[in-house]
Amino acid sequence: MKTITNVEQLKNLQLAPCVVALGTFDGVHLGHCDVVNTAKNYAVSHSLKLMVFTFSNHPLSEIRGSLVPPLLLDNTTKEKIFADLGVDILLNIPFTEELSQLSGQKFLEFLSINNVKAVVVGANYSYGYMGRGDVYSLQTDGPKFGFDVLVRKLIKINGTVVSSTNIRKFIRDGRIELATAMLGRAYTIVGTVVHGDERGRVIGFPTANINLVKSKFVLPSNGVYGGKVIAQGKTYIALLNVGSNPTFGDKGLKLEAHLLNFKGDLYGEEIVVEFYYRIRGEIKFPNVEELTEQIKRDKEEIEGLF
Repeated sequence: MKTITNVEQLKNLQLAPCVVALGTFDGVHLGHCDVVNTAKNYAVSHSLKLMVFTFSNHPLSEIRGSLVPPLLLDNTTKEKIFADLGVDILLNIPFTEELSQLSGQKFLEFLSINNVKAVVVGANYSYGYMGRGDVYSLQTDGPKFGFDVLVRKLIKINGTVVSSTNIRKFIRDGRIELATAMLGRAYTIVGTVVHGDERGRVIGFPTANINLVKSKFVLPSNGVYGGKVIAQGKTYIALLNVGSNPTFGDKGLKLEAHLLNFKGDLYGEEIVVEFYYRIRGEIKFPNVEELTEQIKRDKEEIEGLF
């Protein structure tokens, strides 16, 4: 997959005829994947290259920064997912003030001069200055610029639309299984392991800790989860805790991951934490002994789940 990270790179490239999937793709969830796979099928049947055109930052960062939602995935993960989907060209550029001022007609002209022969979008897609362009104007004007337009219906699960907004809500509410179903994969948080108080090691459950105070990711509600951790190139089942350790009166939000069958030191290393199941909410225990017994039960539960 060829990745283009700024518009200037396009000036020196002659792109092959392509079909492009358009969208913010801030979650690359089931709905987003449906758009990309539809474009892929079109590309195969029409002997075209498959391109995804998206942004490396959320468009709201240039329009109204205070409303920028937390991340569902980082750019590195997003690029890997697109590569796995079979994308030939990824245009993952910053959404800038200049782009925010671009009219809908100018945007379509931009697509046309870059050899786009078809576009695929979701039913709620908008484009151009202030998002004034929509799927109806796209279907009307697209052929004038020489490309076909395919619009995909929004996907629903149990009557609820698959959207990044709904996925964020489910994660915040601790409804991690629903978020996972809509993403089509486990929700992940990427972070660097920091030093903790090492209480886990003392009571027999050492943890790899990630400070969440300034995290840019959407955070699951406080509680205990069953998940997996990818560390040092290997994947481990893990008991995950999101919270502030109320039993010890700690302050500051953090993610603690107890990796089953792991021995070693992860300080300073980047790990990928995958959330699969919510086990329980955060509890303040009267003493360390009761906390330890509960952790043993939590560990047994996730061993059974996996």
